[in-house]
Amino acid sequence: MVNRVHARAAGKGAGSRGWMSAAICLYCLMGSGCISVPWQKKAANDAGLTGPSDSMVLRGQGLERNRGAIDPALEAELDAGHRNFLDKDFAKAEKRFAKILEGKKLPVNVAEEALFYEGECQFQAKNYRAAEPTFRKHLKNYRNGQHAQQSIQRLFQIADYWLEDTRVEMQAKADGNTKWYAQPVSLGIHFSKDMPTIDVEGHAMVALEDVRLNDIGGNYGEQACFYIATVKFFRERYKDADYYFTQLYEHYPNSKLAPKAIKQAIICKQICTGGSCYDCRSVEETRKLLDIAPAAYPSLLAKEQDWLERQLVAVNLQQADRDFNIAEFYGRTGHPGSAYFYYEIVRRSYPNTEYSRKATERMLALRDRVEREQGPGAAAALEQGPGTVTPGMAPSLPTRMPGGPAPSAGPMTPPGVGEPRMLPPTVAPPPR
Repeated sequence: MVNRVHARAAGKGAGSRGWMSAAICLYCLMGSGCISVPWQKKAANDAGLTGPSDSMVLRGQGLERNRGAIDPALEAELDAGHRNFLDKDFAKAEKRFAKILEGKKLPVNVAEEALFYEGECQFQAKNYRAAEPTFRKHLKNYRNGQHAQQSIQRLFQIADYWLEDTRVEMQAKADGNTKWYAQPVSLGIHFSKDMPTIDVEGHAMVALEDVRLNDIGGNYGEQACFYIATVKFFRERYKDADYYFTQLYEHYPNSKLAPKAIKQAIICKQICTGGSCYDCRSVEETRKLLDIAPAAYPSLLAKEQDWLERQLVAVNLQQADRDFNIAEFYGRTGHPGSAYFYYEIVRRSYPNTEYSRKATERMLALRDRVEREQGPGAAAALEQGPGTVTPGMAPSLPTRMPGGPAPSAGPMTPPGVGEPRMLPPTVAPPPR
């Protein structure tokens, strides 16, 4: 047993000496350069770098982002293109930048620079037909690139130039000029490079949409949104116009264009309703805008107070017509109790109107029938109702449409949008 213990101790000492010998050999090899640790950080010179470099450099157009280490021939071609551009030889510069873009595996910053300056050469040469898709491609590929804001500006300028014919047409229509040359001139055919061949207005709208989506919160995005909405309104595409006017005052509430956008949105919503027999949600949205606008822009909408009041009267009359038609439907389908109930809603909610007078007449004609079918006192119970009609949010206004007869004295208190209403007896709902 003693021998085995001594043998183990001897083996243990030999193992320790073996590890020490291996460590000494490894140290010597590392010192002689024959071996290196794989996780050791290489020096900058070994990686082909010379230390940190400036991210911006001074070139012919001012400060630009440093291109980094690129092929010398490629950099020489870029510099030659910039020299041609500075010499206003835009055709030659455009060809140089287009040739650069034909290369494969270009650095991102080089490809962006070449693509932007290709479009800039086309823009400076007034070849807007070619410049517009080039700038749109630049924004699509390099939305956050160095030249993105410049592409947005150029696209807006091109679209603004292309809408000149539309302005002429709008002005002619405003002046009452209906002669042949005042008809849609934007639909003509163009052969010059500064205009698209056909559908100039359509190309301008596409460019403005790109500006709006790529400059959200910016000045060009705001103006593009207003331009699109105005053209849509002029072309009587009121739903589309309402969408863009709404986008404008929601995303740019502090804009000088916001009050005008709210006014135009109110007009679009009322036109899109189509009548009280259709979906009246746009009427309710109009009502909300009429309540919000004077409080949000009191100084800017002070001149529009009469107009706002007339629109509020129109909205209230549309809501009265809707409720009156519901009562008429119940009367036609043999539900006198439900009809009597809705006539009472119209009588209370829209006093001093023609609808209130008609509702009172219908109620008098239905009273005996309701009493016979539902028992004595049923009509009085329906008039009392399970609850009360909540007064509307609008101030007291005269119930007269522009040009109509003067109303009798009395306030108008229609129910507010989204507020609880009295419920009629359970019957089949009216058709939508």
